[in-house]
Amino acid sequence: MVLVALCLTIVLGIAVAGYVALCARTMVLSNRSFCYTSSTQLAETGLEEALWALNQGRNTRGGYSWQGWTIDNTSGTAAKEPMTGFATNKGVPGVVNVRVDGFRTDSPTITAHGICQMPDGITIDKELKIQAQPAALFTGPVGAYSSTSFTINWTDTIDSYMTTPGHVDYSAQTPTDQAIVSAPNVSVNAANLLGYVATRGSAPIYTTRGTVKSLHTSSGVDRDASRVFTNANQNLFDVLPDANLPGELGGTLPPSPLAPSRLTRYQVYGDLTLAGLATLTIDGPVIIVVSGNLSISGYGSIVITSNGSAQIIVAGSIDIQGGGIDNQTKVPSNLAVFRRSSPGDNSAYFNVDGSTYSARLQTSTPFYGVIYDPYGSLIVYGPSTVLGSLVANVVTVGYGNGAIHYDLSLRHATFSALNTSYDIAQWLAN
Repeated sequence: MVLVALCLTIVLGIAVAGYVALCARTMVLSNRSFCYTSSTQLAETGLEEALWALNQGRNTRGGYSWQGWTIDNTSGTAAKEPMTGFATNKGVPGVVNVRVDGFRTDSPTITAHGICQMPDGITIDKELKIQAQPAALFTGPVGAYSSTSFTINWTDTIDSYMTTPGHVDYSAQTPTDQAIVSAPNVSVNAANLLGYVATRGSAPIYTTRGTVKSLHTSSGVDRDASRVFTNANQNLFDVLPDANLPGELGGTLPPSPLAPSRLTRYQVYGDLTLAGLATLTIDGPVIIVVSGNLSISGYGSIVITSNGSAQIIVAGSIDIQGGGIDNQTKVPSNLAVFRRSSPGDNSAYFNVDGSTYSARLQTSTPFYGVIYDPYGSLIVYGPSTVLGSLVANVVTVGYGNGAIHYDLSLRHATFSALNTSYDIAQWLAN
């Protein structure tokens, strides 16, 4: 009996010892998992700190002094090492180290380390690394915000192409299916959309004559690995106030042609009207601020030469008809028409087929450019051809053999008349 009791005691002791060892090991793994999660959160804090600093610099046109950062202008690096004073709810201390390479460029790299020390003295160091760039303003051929936001009618077509590298014209290449229409609701009425639809949860409406390659088809979800880092959501940014616009002051709009050697800003007090045979020629980089309406009709036109680029900011309505705007560079980012409006702006300027609009494009001259009217309603009436992108609260395309050919290079284009904040373009390490 004594021998049996002794054996049982030994077995029990071994079991207890094993259980204690298992509990100890489980505690170590639990602490390590907790510290790993905490380190990841600390690294995310470092990324947010760096993005905030980058956006401060962008908002102040480089005037932000990077308080608390160590700046190396030779290498173009800004570092904040260490950021201390962090502690988890279990009292585990944490440190953040963050570095921004190329902090004065449009494509900086942010590397953040979140560091936690476990109770046993082991250090957990989690690295997060991203490529940042200004958030895209024109993520697709059409971006809209309203619940009744985008309609494409009849035989109109939407597709995409690429002007870079080499500034290749649309007619010189085969259309691609990389266009992404972003709107809460999309109605495709006997039209063709060679691309995708991002409707934020609600399915688009089709007719039997319409065709679309969609993210929300009834047969399933199409996935494209090449768009893993593409954000289909349409961002919203306000046009800068006049006092914050870049460029040299050129005073009131002088007679044509405009041929500044550097970016120059001109002011139009009241309406900018080009009718009859009136032509405004732009032969250099300009910003034109119009306090009233923009109206082009008859044989009137704006001509942007191969040396020119234009950002036109309009406070009133936008009505591009007649000779339209001839962007001879054929690079859509060289022509931007912005309407300066505000939330709740329901001003109605045009009545087309019983509906009202604040912006209209109806011209046989191909429109190589972008139109941005985030709080208004935009109609593109055939036979207009857009090579670029359109953004408005409500967008209607049709009727009459029109087309929108989205320039894929616009996904990375920035415009100095707006402050687009930095966003994560790509994860390099996580």
